[in-house]
Amino acid sequence: MKNMARQKTYIWCKLEFTDGTQSWYCISRVLRKAILIEKKQNRFWKNELINNYITVATTEYKNNRARLTVGKILEVSVSHHGTPGSNWTRNQFVTPEHLLNFKSAYNYLKHDYTWYNRLAIWVALRYWHNELKQKQIKHWQRSLGKVRGKVYHLRK
Repeated sequence: MKNMARQKTYIWCKLEFTDGTQSWYCISRVLRKAILIEKKQNRFWKNELINNYITVATTEYKNNRARLTVGKILEVSVSHHGTPGSNWTRNQFVTPEHLLNFKSAYNYLKHDYTWYNRLAIWVALRYWHNELKQKQIKHWQRSLGKVRGKVYHLRK
């Protein structure tokens, strides 16, 4: 039997951006280590990542700088192939619950980035925050409608 070299495991996530476009990004090395530990303990580990928001570069790095934004994780996949390009995530992500507290989520994700990246992160986070709030409002409206319906039937 041939002695096979141990292959690295890469975690990829399909992200949606605020303009509706979607793209696959490879999870950063640091974050990958933590996720692989979680993978051993939680068979639903992929579901834990879906619908979270993660910081990514949208341009090639030049002088260790790139344009950043925040994307929403739609899908997760495992592969033995990394990426030679710039489509690696950063290490910071927030959950929908954390993002409902916009100021806290922004303070966490803005990190020590340049002013234009902080602005881009703020704009993307505000978009995702507003989307979450709209979903929350629709849920409350449906719940309120159900309660109104029950009260109406009780009055009859």
